Amino acid sequence: MQPGSPPETPQPPWGGPPTGPPWTWGGRRPWRGMRWRASATILMITAWLVFILLYAALWSGQFSLFQNIVIFLATLILLMGSIGALWAAWGMRFAGGGWEHWR
Repeated sequence: MQPGSPPETPQPPWGGPPTGPPWTWGGRRPWRGMRWRASATILMITAWLVFILLYAALWSGQFSLFQNIVIFLATLILLMGSIGALWAAWGMRFAGGGWEHWR
């Protein structure tokens, strides 16, 4: 430490928040895993929309209106569940505070 310089503040055990531009963080990437999850989400939504459009154009005539609504809702619930499961692991990464955080 130089004479006259401010004292260094102690770092928390986890290293503290990253400072500076991202390319200087040296391996600490809080967004790790977000890129492929975002890409998979976009792909899943696009595939679902294509399926619904193909279903409406080609196969929906065989079923009643009620059955078509059930198929639409079932695939929508399946899509949302898949996306939720995909993002749950990423979200749990930030839930390290325990239950006291939510009280």
